[in-house]
Amino acid sequence: MREFIPDVITPDEAKYLAGLRAEKNPKIEHTSVQKIHEVINSLVDVSWSPPAYSRIEKLSTRCHDWHVDTGSNNQMPWCKYGCSVLLTDSPDAGFLEYRDGYRLDAAKHFCGLALHSSDVEHRTKHSGTRITYLAFLE
Repeated sequence: MREFIPDVITPDEAKYLAGLRAEKNPKIEHTSVQKIHEVINSLVDVSWSPPAYSRIEKLSTRCHDWHVDTGSNNQMPWCKYGCSVLLTDSPDAGFLEYRDGYRLDAAKHFCGLALHSSDVEHRTKHSGTRITYLAFLE
């Protein structure tokens, strides 16, 4: 299963989230996060309770090679869905690509929600800073 919903948040909301500290399970009381959660909840039946978690991820040089969201060593067997909203729109923020060839470049993925079941193989490639809101849900 794979879905992409464009424009889930606004560019101003993305800028706000991108300015937050990168950490696991941040307590973000902001309408942008509520909007993201509402869209996800409208598409799939998930639990947001631990071990599920969300995070702001800021990567400058390290990319994610091909993987599934249960983890390369099956360290997250509970994960049913992975989600991302790209918070940076510069061309050097690269792309999210699925093994079947479907690709979201930064301009398209910016402010949009990519949602996939945890068994869908994907990767990211970028040459500059890539800031993303991620959620791994049960």
